[in-house]
Amino acid sequence: MPVVFDLEGPLSPMDHAYEVMARCVPNGREIFEVISFYDDVVYFEEQREGYEPGTTLALIVPFLVVHGVTEDDLRRVSEDATLTPGARETMRELDATPFVASTSYEQHAMRIAGLVGIPRGHVYCTEMPLDDAPEPSEEERRLVLEMEREILRKFYPPSDADKEELVESVDDFFGRLSETELGEFCSKIEVVGGSRKARVVEEVVDLEDADVSEIACVGDSITDVDMLKFVRKRGGLAVAFNGNEYCIPEADVAVAAPSLSAVLPILETFFEEGKDEAMELAEEFEPEGEARVLNVNRARQRELEEFIRYSEAMRERVRGEAGKLG
Repeated sequence: MPVVFDLEGPLSPMDHAYEVMARCVPNGREIFEVISFYDDVVYFEEQREGYEPGTTLALIVPFLVVHGVTEDDLRRVSEDATLTPGARETMRELDATPFVASTSYEQHAMRIAGLVGIPRGHVYCTEMPLDDAPEPSEEERRLVLEMEREILRKFYPPSDADKEELVESVDDFFGRLSETELGEFCSKIEVVGGSRKARVVEEVVDLEDADVSEIACVGDSITDVDMLKFVRKRGGLAVAFNGNEYCIPEADVAVAAPSLSAVLPILETFFEEGKDEAMELAEEFEPEGEARVLNVNRARQRELEEFIRYSEAMRERVRGEAGKLG
């Protein structure tokens, strides 16, 4: 039976796009954090129609292009990415067919998937043809560099107090950029996040001749919410691994642990005995070392809040700075 994994978090701690911005773009770390904050506000608070979480990976493309970042740079940064502890062992021991649904750029996703033995044909991720980007015009450079200065001067660090002005400013920037050749290139980038991850599950169902109720998925962030919800509501098993406040409430089971192997007993029970038995195992789980498991469906509000705090602390410990992002 199939299991669909998010990549960044469950399989590798690196936030690849964040690292690319930090290493290849002046003040890129700060710019990324502000754009990521904008992404969260537009998706969760404004609930803008048609907007997908994880669009940050498309929104940063103008900055990458103007600063001359190439596909080789994307691969070079990926070379420094490690695997989440237990990822390789989990893939080896799991008696299921693994797939990846990831917002990650393909240059990174394919490398990490290969390291844990997931074939390229089972990886759904964001295509990033940076080397095909047009040479920025002087006007495009001016627009992007002005936006960078405004972000650093007015909106970093990001805060709720400035979020309305930030949304207006970023919307205006991309509105003007959309009329340019660079803007047209950026508009064609389709990030595999949000509802697109749910559609990956549908494709996997067709490919494996399975039912959604026979599928498990593992995610950790805002971009996995739609996938988790889709699988949970159709009888499959939705697992949050070191998840944050956005994703844990949409899961059936939440696991917080320093190693991905902590999800193995839950997944194995689901595939061998069914969802009810997997949920019972989660309910009866006795803490082992630092691993914690929560049956989200039966958790009281206080239990849920306490678990989210523990999970987010574990997330930051395993993923570092990347764990603080939505």
